[in-house]
Amino acid sequence: MAGRVISIEIGYALTRVCEVDYRSKTHKVYKSFAIPTAEGIVSDGALMITPEYTEALKKALAENKMKSRQVMFTITSAKIASREVVIPFVKENRIGDVVNANASDYFPVDLSQYQLAYSILGVIGETKSAQQYKLLVMAAPTALLSGYYDLAKALKLELAAIDYAGNSVYQVVKEECAQGTNMIVKIEERSTLLMVVQNGALAFTRNVAYGVDETIDTVMESRQWGDIEGVLQALQVMADNNCLTAPTVMEALLPLAGGIARVVDYYLSHNANMTIDRVMITGLGANIRGIGELLEKEINHPVEVLRQAAGWTLEKNFKQESYGEYITCVGAAAEPLGFKKESEKGKGGAAGEGGKSSAVNGTFIAFFILAVGLAVAVVLIVVSLVRYLGIRKDNMELKAQSAELEEIIPIYNEYVETLADYNVATSMYTATENRNEELVEFLEELEDKMPGDVHVVSFTSTIQGVTISMNVSTKTEAAVAIEQLRTFESLLPESVTVTSVTEDTDDEGATLSVSFSVTALYQDIQ
Repeated sequence: MAGRVISIEIGYALTRVCEVDYRSKTHKVYKSFAIPTAEGIVSDGALMITPEYTEALKKALAENKMKSRQVMFTITSAKIASREVVIPFVKENRIGDVVNANASDYFPVDLSQYQLAYSILGVIGETKSAQQYKLLVMAAPTALLSGYYDLAKALKLELAAIDYAGNSVYQVVKEECAQGTNMIVKIEERSTLLMVVQNGALAFTRNVAYGVDETIDTVMESRQWGDIEGVLQALQVMADNNCLTAPTVMEALLPLAGGIARVVDYYLSHNANMTIDRVMITGLGANIRGIGELLEKEINHPVEVLRQAAGWTLEKNFKQESYGEYITCVGAAAEPLGFKKESEKGKGGAAGEGGKSSAVNGTFIAFFILAVGLAVAVVLIVVSLVRYLGIRKDNMELKAQSAELEEIIPIYNEYVETLADYNVATSMYTATENRNEELVEFLEELEDKMPGDVHVVSFTSTIQGVTISMNVSTKTEAAVAIEQLRTFESLLPESVTVTSVTEDTDDEGATLSVSFSVTALYQDIQ
């Protein structure tokens, strides 16, 4: 069993478990299963384990004959902060030292409450002398990780590592995405991770606060496909049937589709000369039949399900159509970031050979240690004396330099006063800026993005936001208009609110027009 590890991802609805090769080039998956996650066990990645949940997981491990004594976890959480940084091209075993030395610059928080980890994204610089490392550095709150330490202990397993879900997915797809610009969309219960891998390097990541949990609930409650017991059965029903033909199911998925579309638009707008070559979906929601076609319409790019990845043979290890729901479990074992309790690092090591050491003459060892100690003491005295003389010389030189630089003090004080005046003036100017200065651009964007038959009845703008009254032909057109408003860069998407809707019908009840009003708040000017 050496070299195997039990890899676990705990989601809101399901806990997914794989037994895989750990840090191996073979990436073999031996066993896998999923069990329901009880309500309240996980919240934004943080665990609140119960004896019932722990026993259920122990029982499932035993039933699936997973006997590895090591366990690792992969986490999705908005509480894990990340920064892309560039550092000098040092030896790989010194990268951690450089990261720790500069950590307070990356994360202006109390780092005593966080655990750090990093991943090498690549090497930049055209010449060897100009080369630098590009890193993804992550900081996870120790309080967030503590639940996973406790669960490993409760399962009576040794904690091998804790990984971040984004890195887990990247380890699976980086060879598959070695050429071109590829967008990976991992759809889970209450969130969706989008990442762009460009020529094998991670170039962009974003999280969308929508998943498929409401869609699962809708399918379970509708009874259109019979009595469904549990999330696993609901997912199988959605894999076997195109449930998106039901309006209520389609409606439940629209916020997710809209959120993904906004991230795609954001990426393309900030990378004007870039195109997306492939969009691949994975995760819990990738098996939902019809979801690819829905996303294609929203983002105007072909969408495919990630079914195989270069360097991996996962399609042979899983009998279902896609291994997407286990992608983070298998990827975490390849090259995890390695969040781990400092007290647990460096444990272990072979025991000494006590039988042989007891035969050595104790007196000889004592004299040998004394002689070595005296020799080391002499060396330390000499080294200290040389260092003292050198530091004394440096001190005298620095004092001389200080005397020469005293005349700079008035100049520096004048600079500080001028800088303070400049900052005051800048703050006063910034306070006068508002979004109404960009009103022409807003109206042009409104003209470009609204459906063709939208008629704007009235438009009111203040320094806080806008109120718009419109007429359209149908409610569908109204929904499209509202979704388009949520894509405006000058507006807060979550603040776009419909305040009134009036439907004008003829004598037979057919809709002639729909009138509605929308209010929205402006984004702060950066």
